[in-house]
Amino acid sequence: MGLWAFIGVVCTLFALFGAAYLMRIGYEDWRLLPPVPWQLWLSTALLAAGDAAWPLAARAAARRPRRAYRLGMCGWLLSAAFVGSQLWAWGAMAAQKIVVTAGPAAGFFYMLTGLHIVHVAGGMLAAAWVLARRRPDDAVRFGESLALCARYWHVLLLLWCAVFALLFGMTPELVREICTTLGIPAR
Repeated sequence: MGLWAFIGVVCTLFALFGAAYLMRIGYEDWRLLPPVPWQLWLSTALLAAGDAAWPLAARAAARRPRRAYRLGMCGWLLSAAFVGSQLWAWGAMAAQKIVVTAGPAAGFFYMLTGLHIVHVAGGMLAAAWVLARRRPDDAVRFGESLALCARYWHVLLLLWCAVFALLFGMTPELVREICTTLGIPAR
């Protein structure tokens, strides 16, 4: 129950920042971000692979706890690689002179990806606690804990896909078209 409440808060937070992004995109000083750095495609693949490892670990816990542990560690390491590739993407953006102060789009890029990194890192801390506390005699509880990790990683992947689409798929023209279609006044 606590995980679902936390997920609700996290999704609401990202939805509010997404709404702010969509509101801000209509201003005249808005400049689109450059094409997607390849490191962000890599990080998407890493997060998806990590997301796939957690449910496999949860299913393996009852029959093969050691395999479950290894799969959980694999999910954890893939998540760490995701964070590393995100930071690498920040470096690639900075090399193109796209820094936090380069404009509103750049500021949103760093804020939204940074916020996502914080949530992945928090999940990694919780997952490390789960993996460190495993006991061979309590496979059921270990499996349930791994299942909670899997649910959280599913949400992280969905949020990342939404952030990715927002940052690199939305244009001022597209937002105006959507607003016109919905009958919402646009800037």
